[in-house]
Amino acid sequence: MSTKIKSPNEKGHGFLWALLAVLGVAVVVIGYIVISGNEEEPVEIQPVAFTVEHRDDAIILASEGTDADTPSVDLYEDYSCPHCAELAEATDEEMKEAITEGELVVNIRTLAFVSAGEGKHSTLAGTAAMTIADSGDAEAYWNFRKTLMDRQSKIFGKWSYDDFADAAQQAGADDAVVEKIRSGADQEEFDGVAADNAQKLNDETGHVSSPRIIRDGVDVPLDNWVATVTG
Repeated sequence: MSTKIKSPNEKGHGFLWALLAVLGVAVVVIGYIVISGNEEEPVEIQPVAFTVEHRDDAIILASEGTDADTPSVDLYEDYSCPHCAELAEATDEEMKEAITEGELVVNIRTLAFVSAGEGKHSTLAGTAAMTIADSGDAEAYWNFRKTLMDRQSKIFGKWSYDDFADAAQQAGADDAVVEKIRSGADQEEFDGVAADNAQKLNDETGHVSSPRIIRDGVDVPLDNWVATVTG
């Protein structure tokens, strides 16, 4: 009786089943990574003890303890500007505390010169934030703005109005505000606001850039700017 010798390149059924098992595990792992990567972190909610008002192209953050002598600054920022995100990370907590204690009034003047236009990040983000500010919900506005700055590098150029609306809902905005963001109804108004803010900054300082802290028409150095203004 002759014995058939298998070639080293000829794989038996055991090998095939083992290969299929490995491939199956790989598919599951890759699928998990893809799904996990698409899941957004929940929006962190910080309590807020000040008010928000949108007036004269500025989103005004102030507490009830302020008066005519309280220092006031214009904060120029663009939601597509990485340096604006860095400044927010470095000084927002100190700024929030000073506003809460009635030591500072901040007029946030949103720009859109980095990524402006139909479907562009600066325009979509700025419109959504303005819509929340218009509602007078300071906590939703603060936490929405914080989310956009914290995640800027991850969401830039990727989010639509639907995504911004979902984030606004997580930040606590009411249903009417969320749906208004989803529709982009305020975009034309925001385009005018951003243009006016850029013109104001250019008129006062001779050029447009961000981030900028302006007090009485003069730049405040960004390092330790809150202490500089309130000290």
